[in-house]
Amino acid sequence: MRTRTIGWLLGSLMTMAGCGDDGASTSGPGASSSSGGGAGQGGGGTGAGSSSGGNGQGGAFTVGPCVPAEGATADSATWVDGDDTATVTIDDAASCTRSYTLSTTAALRDDLPANPRTVVELDGQPVIRTGHDLFDALYALAVEEARENSVDAIQNFAFNGNNPIPCPSGGCYETGRLWTYVWTRDTAYSVALGLAALDPTRARNSLELKTSLRRDDTGREIVQDTGTGGSWPVSTDRVVWALGAWQLLSFLGGTERTGFRDLAYDAMKNTAERDRLVVWDARDGLYHGEQSFLDWREQTYPAFTATDTAQIAMSKALGTNVGHLRLLEITAALATEKGLAADATRYEGWADELRDAIHDRLWLDGEGLLSTYQPGTLDGAAVRRYDLLGSALAILSGVLSDAEAAELVANYPHLPQGAPVVWPQQQGVPIYHNRSIWPFVTAHWLRAAARVENDAAIDHAVNSLVRGAAMNLSNMENFEAVTGAPWLDDGGASGPVVNSQRQLWSVAGYVSMVHDVVFGLETSQAGLRFAPRITAGMRGELFGGASSIALSNLRYRGKRVAVRVLLPADAGSGVLEVTSVRHNGVDVGSGFVSEANLADDNLFEVTLGAGSGGAGSITLLDDADIADYRNVFGPRTPNETGLSIVNDRVRVAFDRGSEAAADVTFAIYRDGVMLAEGLSGSASTYDDAGSADHADRTYCYTVETRFASGNASQHARPACYWGPGSERVDVIGAASFTAQGGTLVNEYGYQHYQGWGDAAHTLTVANYTPSISGRHLLQVLAGNGAGGYTTGITCGVKSVEVYDGATRVGGGQLAMPHLGAWSEWRDSTLVSVDLDAGTAYTIVIGEDDASGNMSDFDHFSLYDGTGGVSGRFNRVNVAQLKVLAVGD
Repeated sequence: MRTRTIGWLLGSLMTMAGCGDDGASTSGPGASSSSGGGAGQGGGGTGAGSSSGGNGQGGAFTVGPCVPAEGATADSATWVDGDDTATVTIDDAASCTRSYTLSTTAALRDDLPANPRTVVELDGQPVIRTGHDLFDALYALAVEEARENSVDAIQNFAFNGNNPIPCPSGGCYETGRLWTYVWTRDTAYSVALGLAALDPTRARNSLELKTSLRRDDTGREIVQDTGTGGSWPVSTDRVVWALGAWQLLSFLGGTERTGFRDLAYDAMKNTAERDRLVVWDARDGLYHGEQSFLDWREQTYPAFTATDTAQIAMSKALGTNVGHLRLLEITAALATEKGLAADATRYEGWADELRDAIHDRLWLDGEGLLSTYQPGTLDGAAVRRYDLLGSALAILSGVLSDAEAAELVANYPHLPQGAPVVWPQQQGVPIYHNRSIWPFVTAHWLRAAARVENDAAIDHAVNSLVRGAAMNLSNMENFEAVTGAPWLDDGGASGPVVNSQRQLWSVAGYVSMVHDVVFGLETSQAGLRFAPRITAGMRGELFGGASSIALSNLRYRGKRVAVRVLLPADAGSGVLEVTSVRHNGVDVGSGFVSEANLADDNLFEVTLGAGSGGAGSITLLDDADIADYRNVFGPRTPNETGLSIVNDRVRVAFDRGSEAAADVTFAIYRDGVMLAEGLSGSASTYDDAGSADHADRTYCYTVETRFASGNASQHARPACYWGPGSERVDVIGAASFTAQGGTLVNEYGYQHYQGWGDAAHTLTVANYTPSISGRHLLQVLAGNGAGGYTTGITCGVKSVEVYDGATRVGGGQLAMPHLGAWSEWRDSTLVSVDLDAGTAYTIVIGEDDASGNMSDFDHFSLYDGTGGVSGRFNRVNVAQLKVLAVGD
């Protein structure tokens, strides 16, 4: 990889035909703002003046349906991408309701949409006028595709017999052409990116659909959709709902806002409290759960997790933890607004601790990047693998210092057509999350790049979003990472496996690029402001012929808002500087303009001066880099093949996972800390010099391999030395349980209590006496055939409590994911407790207030699978209780 400074054009793979240069601007930055009278509006619009209305007072100020751009970029109707070209023609160019005809020579996925395609601006919709015909048309396309995703009913084959489910009054959003349902994370990210601005009522309805009371009409929480191992708590990223809710609240006003605020606070508080009990780890301060959005298991986790999803449940992912952080911060903010001081203090404290934990556990100083996840209880070492969404969310949420955030943006690997959502790629895995660009993730990354004012990263992301929409005539779900194609034939790895047109969060991501970066829209809970992050490259190439650009007909709490951005003739370098902001003719500086100071019609005029910052840089792979697969992919996952004692030390045996010895080196980790790196690829054992006390305590190991490029493998499945013959592992079979509920049977190879797991059922082990003192891990061998590895809502969740007499000394929640069939058995997740040698304990497995799963919620009363229409289901077969003595 090479770190380099780039401009707007990114090599031969992506070029835009006929762009002007900085000298093409026809007037200076003050061309239409000094006199107060704006340019006349074609097509019957009202003049866009700026002197008569005052600062939101008096109501005399009016803004036309579309404020015009001044100047035009030459030949901006065409976009060239290699051998392919996208083109737009415009009917009624002077109108505020233009008709655009878009066409492309590129191959379309499933031969959709129609080519050419016509897009029409409707009365009242937001529009942009930038002097760049294709750019204006693609924004109109995003607005139209948001309308196409606006429905009165949703539908999914797993719900309501595949019959339509009506939306609340005002409608809701479906997720795309191929995804006709409403999912929590898709909706939340989409609302946070742009849908709150386009249709707040529809956005609210969609978000509300993803909260639910329990079946007994109590305890509203955010819904975790069907997913890996039976959903929550394998996946816990339902918390990102808070991002959408917070953005939506900034666009709602009056009683509509108050009503949604109260519902949101209830759902978020209950979610925060339950997740604290079930998936928070007090030892390191992080939350367990699958990566947010990256939920196709072997796409981004080692292959052994595909049928052992308890490993995923024990992992701690960057993006998901940032989601928990934002949930806590937003819950605290709403508590303050509602006058609930104690709640605000509680959640602010949790958030502060979590922010530090994310940084301390996942920031890799030597790499200048954030690890995408920590594998789990037995492997606490952050992987040297990275994801774009988690990194962007961490920057936007203030997890990193300004210097660290800037370093991360510069260091994250980019490919010519865009930044891939994960790095490095996984060998032998089909294209979907692996080897892909996702526009909604690019949009989040663009926001992060704008936050640190890295103009190279901004240009690269904008270029990626424009190219993807232009060449495909739709805001697609994803693209192959190197070619940017919507489909790539590559044998068994061909893909993207699924790729929907008008994917909701891709639509929203394009809107975000225009609103939040080009025009710099920012909203708070009290008002809004505009601080564009236009780069010198964008000024010279994208808007080269314009002296001003405009966004009109944006709606904010019932008010109409337009913004005109006045561009400098001399762009300088870096990000252009905001030199002044006027609202209805009055200078308002850089602060937010409150709702109270907005008129019915509002014009913000932002004057930009030349950028004075140095040009930013990104880590961009060129064609020569990409030609060597080891620069793009990580090594295949290695294996630990055994632990033994040699010379009174623990010896770790391992293999390379089929990589050539000359291609890789090894790194060895113990209990989350690296012991050695750079070991020869021909090595097969490592003797741990620091394990002399192996007779008294347990050490756990994993290994990774690395290419010379620095790309690292996934970690091997961790292995622990539990003493000779695993003497520090006590296994207690079902015959030794005292059971409430179920019937003791011997089926599927183990004794267990059949029909066990209803709310009042318990399994008790009396008089368990450990032989050593210190930390112990509790685990069960369980069967859960209620669903497949990849879907459902009935991951088994049971409490395990340890008592010394009548005193509870520890415990927590065990997760037992789906295994596809009742004949399959796997170990559950682990719960840590401290025990004293020689003390007789009672261990009880059952349910408490935190136990249960998503089948508890009324939202799933229409779900056709187990735990849905048939009612709550939290039954599991438990064959063994295991007590594993760590001893530290």
